[in-house]
Amino acid sequence: MSDNEPEQNREISGARALVKVLELEGVDTVFGYPGGANLPIYDALIDSPIRHILARHEQGAAHMADGYARVKGRPGVCIATSGPGATNLVTGMANAMLDSVPVVALTGQITRSLIGTDAFQEVDCINITMPVTKHNELVFSSTNLVPALKSAFYLADTGRKGPVLLDIPIDVLEESFPHDTDFEPELQGYQPTIEGNIGQVKRAIKALAKAEKPLILFGGGVALSKSGKEFNEFIRAVNIPVVRTLMGTGIIDEDDPLYLGMIGTHGHHAANRVIQKEADLVFVIGTRLGNRAMVKSQIFAKNAKIIHLDIDPAEIGKNIKADIPIVGDIKHVLQDINERIAKKPIRRDEPWTTIKKKDIRLSTKDGAAIMETIFTLVSGIDMKIHISTDVGRHQMWANHFCTNPDHLPLITSGGLGTMGFGLPAAIGAWFAEPETPVVSISGDGSFLMNMQEFVVAVENQVPLTVMVINDHRLSMIRELQRSHYGERYTTHDFRADINYISLAESMGGVGKRVTHKDQIVPVVKAAIESRRPTIIDCDLDKILKSSHLTYNSVAS
Repeated sequence: MSDNEPEQNREISGARALVKVLELEGVDTVFGYPGGANLPIYDALIDSPIRHILARHEQGAAHMADGYARVKGRPGVCIATSGPGATNLVTGMANAMLDSVPVVALTGQITRSLIGTDAFQEVDCINITMPVTKHNELVFSSTNLVPALKSAFYLADTGRKGPVLLDIPIDVLEESFPHDTDFEPELQGYQPTIEGNIGQVKRAIKALAKAEKPLILFGGGVALSKSGKEFNEFIRAVNIPVVRTLMGTGIIDEDDPLYLGMIGTHGHHAANRVIQKEADLVFVIGTRLGNRAMVKSQIFAKNAKIIHLDIDPAEIGKNIKADIPIVGDIKHVLQDINERIAKKPIRRDEPWTTIKKKDIRLSTKDGAAIMETIFTLVSGIDMKIHISTDVGRHQMWANHFCTNPDHLPLITSGGLGTMGFGLPAAIGAWFAEPETPVVSISGDGSFLMNMQEFVVAVENQVPLTVMVINDHRLSMIRELQRSHYGERYTTHDFRADINYISLAESMGGVGKRVTHKDQIVPVVKAAIESRRPTIIDCDLDKILKSSHLTYNSVAS
């Protein structure tokens, strides 16, 4: 081929076409792990400006892509090889699926002629990942490689966002073909609804105006749709009290007079009471109403009419019957509602509820107050940081007490509840916004799930501070055994005493230990400002003893 021949007519390998598409999609960073079946991609990346971050486990790569996507606002990309590489991505895909995070996963596959023969490192990646992806596809021909790639990014980042996985045989990656990278996806049958039905919108506004005790419940969909501005404009216009789900952090200031707290199993009693017993209308925005949010579905908003706005029609009416369903992009629908209300106001002079701010404070007596102290002190650090959490009791405490707007929204695993998510997600978040330091708050149980990814932060000089809330046990499991199993405790204690300082130093980072609550702010702040990867062992037992408290009082 001549150098002057149009690029789309030149024969290039599938791997080079893949990397070219990534560049055209604006991808600047990918996270992955090489193997025999995906090495053509890695060879092509050598000549690309795209930066590759070598994870230490494919699950870590998926969580890094997830954290990147949450901060960057566009799809994160992860790469794995066939067989165990692909299966190691499954947890990360499921996590992104349930939290509606756009991730594009690229897995190598064995040669096409060997598929179905139980060849070395062969698994049926498509059937394994089908339940945990928005879309997946085995790219079986070179002609379909670019269309599949372009479609993957479009699918991941439109409608209800989510993970898309492409399984690509190595011979497709190696085969030369005149790939047309100017392809624009046209997916028949895939037409996400953007604008809300006008009739339903009018019905919703009329119901809001008529209700005596209306309430707004919002979730992570408000953040995912980038509609925080429209949402805050809406609640000011109608002056209706609001409650949120776990994933709704950061949308509204925790001190806002309209805010009544978080609902659900780990929420505020007052917020649960007002939605279960008092409201006569609940406008649900951007949440799937999962079981942890509803506590008991049979009494959820039992006296209220339900308006449910979501971009995914499958979520409306799935868990709770909706009286007025509105399918559409939250940003567009709220813009429409705000314009209509501006012309015909329905604002109330005063919010109807009698709940006061003191009513939505958690009861944190005795040792539990130490947990509040830890996270309140961290929240008081006056600088912009991204905070990720793992899963367990520390996640709930962080959700309630890490309220600094400069630290929100929290990067956390909501739907799947993935232990080991926090550290790699924080790394991914930093690559999305390198000017902002990252803090990962983890329990010792969660930290040990993916601690190997700390070395990725060291290699790439990521200003990562990992706070390990170390109580030498699985404290959420202990709490459940206390409350549900008659204090019959089993398999929740960690017998080995890990030296986290030595662990951090062995991977080239910095290790610190906190044994008194007065050390928390200076140690954490110094670690953040040092911009060096640091693990801080927050020894909860010693912190409690220094305050003359016991662990039992934390669980009570």
